[in-house]
Amino acid sequence: MSDEIKPPSSPPGGAAGPGQTPAPPDAAPPAATAPPKPAAPAKVNLTAEVDSPVLRALKEKFPQAIQAVSFYAGEVSVLLDKDSLLPVCRFLKEDPALRLDYLSNLCGVDYPDREKRFEVVYHLFSISLSHRINLKIQLADQEPAPSVVTIWRTANWHEREAFDLLGIPFEGHPDLRRILLADEWQGHPLRKEYPTRGYDRDHMKLR
Repeated sequence: MSDEIKPPSSPPGGAAGPGQTPAPPDAAPPAATAPPKPAAPAKVNLTAEVDSPVLRALKEKFPQAIQAVSFYAGEVSVLLDKDSLLPVCRFLKEDPALRLDYLSNLCGVDYPDREKRFEVVYHLFSISLSHRINLKIQLADQEPAPSVVTIWRTANWHEREAFDLLGIPFEGHPDLRRILLADEWQGHPLRKEYPTRGYDRDHMKLR
């Protein structure tokens, strides 16, 4: 027969044994601590001004040509007097401190409620210096824009596309004809008065 003394077992039902404090009958387990909420992302001011050496150079060289300046998402857009477009573009390409040698895109935008309903936008980039700027000019319907093909050869197809889709003529272009649509296509489908379903080819009537 062993003389070992065993501790008393806990009574059934969670009752307190001798020398123990009884637990409240309906005591809930401690609540888990909720993880902290992530901090809200800081708001980014998309229209904040940016320091642009290209803009500084333009303001110094062509102050009378600049009609407006806007900023969006770290890019600078300059609205120019149309007659100043060619000298400004030549300066931006040839100046050794700027070297905007790549016309990455040229597009037209239609604002039919404006007196000068079209904007032509030139997206310029320097491959060697990583400078960039956007130039804009405004045109009335059928008013020609100066062609910049003699400055950037890539403008050849860009200007043909703007002519094809919006009907913007480019004065001095060496071969201004459609580039995406068939020669017999009627109208310019990105103009905002263009019928949604297009024109009937035989009778030029709305379908």
